[in-house]
Amino acid sequence: MGIISAAADLAVAFFSLTIAVAAPLIDAQSVLPGSLFPEPLLSLKRWYAAEFGDYLVARPPGFFRGLTLLELAFNWPLAVATLYGLLARRRWVSTTSLMAGVSTLTSMSAILGEMFSSGRATPKLLQMYVPFAVFAVIAILRGLCSCSQHATGGSSLGPSARKKRV
Repeated sequence: MGIISAAADLAVAFFSLTIAVAAPLIDAQSVLPGSLFPEPLLSLKRWYAAEFGDYLVARPPGFFRGLTLLELAFNWPLAVATLYGLLARRRWVSTTSLMAGVSTLTSMSAILGEMFSSGRATPKLLQMYVPFAVFAVIAILRGLCSCSQHATGGSSLGPSARKKRV
């Protein structure tokens, strides 16, 4: 079970790092004025949209802009907290992992639903989005499994919180 847990932690850390870096630098360009970003970042976004055929990033519809705002306001800080929690081995990281997974899966459901129903998604574009849906499921399972381990592991109080008997 330790190898599976370590693999899940590694996957959650990788995708949390991806979100922590990409959200403010690339995704924010969909909702904030272009004048706030340096030209290399604007060029990177244009290149990505052209290379992968990402029509949602090239001309973001209203729902995509809303999901991007959600990502910036909620998922980005959550990704940073989850990354910190994993690296510092905090007990609460299972909660942030669960929250990040549920939020990401909800967003990916809307985005993938649009892509599949529009018929405009290329295999290359799906290779960029589907891993985030897989990450979301891994993050949810990691959060649920970690919570259940703590619940069955005895007292949830740390040694300093227990009463001393005299």
